[in-house]
Amino acid sequence: MRSSAANPRRSKPVTEFTNIRVLPSGYQVSLTRAKIEFSRHFAGHSEASLEAALRFRDKALRELPKKRLNPVPRKVLAALGLDAEVVGVFRHPRRSFYQVAYREGGRLRARSFSWKKVDEAAAYSAAIAFRASVVRASS
Repeated sequence: MRSSAANPRRSKPVTEFTNIRVLPSGYQVSLTRAKIEFSRHFAGHSEASLEAALRFRDKALRELPKKRLNPVPRKVLAALGLDAEVVGVFRHPRRSFYQVAYREGGRLRARSFSWKKVDEAAAYSAAIAFRASVVRASS
């Protein structure tokens, strides 16, 4: 999220909302699940149209399934002292591993961390550490 102070050429402040875009014609709520987009446009920039967009977004988030198909168990997150799942680390429960996808030399690569011989929390921790090192190396 950029503020107007970071870019002096932009004169108007930008207000961003999760799953809500501010368009010149009003507010657009957009959610994607399983490659299907659910969206609705609310005309105008009044308080009433913003509140209607927020109500639609909140109702849609309650009714639609969660974005992750294979969430990390709460006991694993608690063992590592985390409140939420780490972005970019995916769980494959049938095959008992976590996976991190990354680019190396322009090629898409993936590394997996199995929990068959170690604790699941240890495998998740190793995957998180590997993801952090890949992100550091790419920036």
